[in-house]
Amino acid sequence: MHKLVVGACALVLTGLLTSGCSTIRAQVDGSTRADSASIEMAPVLETAEWAVNDGLVSVMVRNDDSRVLRTATVALQGVDADGVLVGVWDTDTMAGESACCTVLDLEPGEEFGLYFAVGPDAERIDDVELSFTEISWAKAGSEAAEPVAAALPQDTMLGPDRTVVTARVETGDQDVPRALVQAVLRGRAGKLIAVVTGRWSCFEAGEERRIRMELFQRVPVGTAVDTVTVDRLDNAPQPTCP
Repeated sequence: MHKLVVGACALVLTGLLTSGCSTIRAQVDGSTRADSASIEMAPVLETAEWAVNDGLVSVMVRNDDSRVLRTATVALQGVDADGVLVGVWDTDTMAGESACCTVLDLEPGEEFGLYFAVGPDAERIDDVELSFTEISWAKAGSEAAEPVAAALPQDTMLGPDRTVVTARVETGDQDVPRALVQAVLRGRAGKLIAVVTGRWSCFEAGEERRIRMELFQRVPVGTAVDTVTVDRLDNAPQPTCP
């Protein structure tokens, strides 16, 4: 799987892999160390920013590791202003929609968008925490893969109950049988508004195709596409292309 950025998860993993640092107090023969020393574990990915818009919770995560994160499945835990759990959302609660909650081929220093269709409860969320499962890293020092396609945003059409983003995808020297295309939407002041993602099939080598990405939420006037990314889905069922 490859990605190019152009201009623009119900299981909670208890233990080590959370978006905040986990603390383990060493115990030997049932007794705690006298110095109460603790070990802090770094998060798998950093939460760069998050936003709530019309029942949709969008989260941008960043890879601060020196390795490429090949894949990770994410669960979102939301709490209110009093720290009370509002809910947990993942691929199961999103009706098996893996595109919402799976990070793909995230290179060091880059960001990836996740989205969770929470509904009315989203407005109660004051803070979010992420947990990660099914984590796969590339070997340290692995070279970044060459991009297989470029995507350029074109128009953003706002409606009373949905938002449509159009983009032009330009395929490289190889066919791309199945791809995940993602757009990050921001407001006039650069604030994160939403993440919209879709799957497409059968991009031929050297092809230029205009695609439409639908977000079934309203967005504020002035919202525009910040970035568009293309990920090749090699692990998904492959279509029969002409």
